Amino acid sequence: MPMVVGFRLGKDSTGYQLTAIASETGRIHTNHGLYGRPGRTERASNPTEPNAAHRAIASLRELHAKKLRQGYARTLIAPSVVRLDVAEVVPTERWGREAPSPELVEAFVAAAPAKPSEAGLEDAIRSFYKAIGSPARPEHFERLARTGGAPAPLPPQTAALLRLLAHGDVVASPARAAVGYTVSAEAVRLRVGRAGEDLDHAAVVELQAALSAWLRLNPRPRKLSHKGKL
Repeated sequence: MPMVVGFRLGKDSTGYQLTAIASETGRIHTNHGLYGRPGRTERASNPTEPNAAHRAIASLRELHAKKLRQGYARTLIAPSVVRLDVAEVVPTERWGREAPSPELVEAFVAAAPAKPSEAGLEDAIRSFYKAIGSPARPEHFERLARTGGAPAPLPPQTAALLRLLAHGDVVASPARAAVGYTVSAEAVRLRVGRAGEDLDHAAVVELQAALSAWLRLNPRPRKLSHKGKL
């Protein structure tokens, strides 16, 4: 049975509520409607990429922040982690969208703790990662994910790579290269052939400083002459 993390927010001025859950398979299930009504359950996307659960959590976080900005200020169900007693149907087709699964949302509502909780969404997310056996990201990385990036404006390429890492992707050199690197949210790894080693934080800071200094000295690629010399 699937492990999920989710919440329900309400907007008193309109009487509308939104329930959203993210499952360990990387799917987001949402239901919205009037207070006290069954509501409408949207179809979930069928994830195909690696780290689907991390992508679903990122989408859940963004949805929560969006609804708070839209005035959904009442917490009807605090962010909670529960194991549902109904199965999540996983389609055999790789692409497309699945049929709505209102039974999953209903099971979450029935299983979620009824008592108010002071735990926030990030607390629930960390508990969810622990429950499914996925490594939780460092707290400072979670703060970056919540704010959408560093406080200061970033160069476009850096901002694009930050978004990839925040969604659980990996940035790596071409596999055909004999010497290369792999950067994920959790580690920086250098490799030679099939051998490799993770750098500690101090080494990453020193490497970044050295690369920044090198780029200052070499702001543009040096061109080769017709004889192959610089």
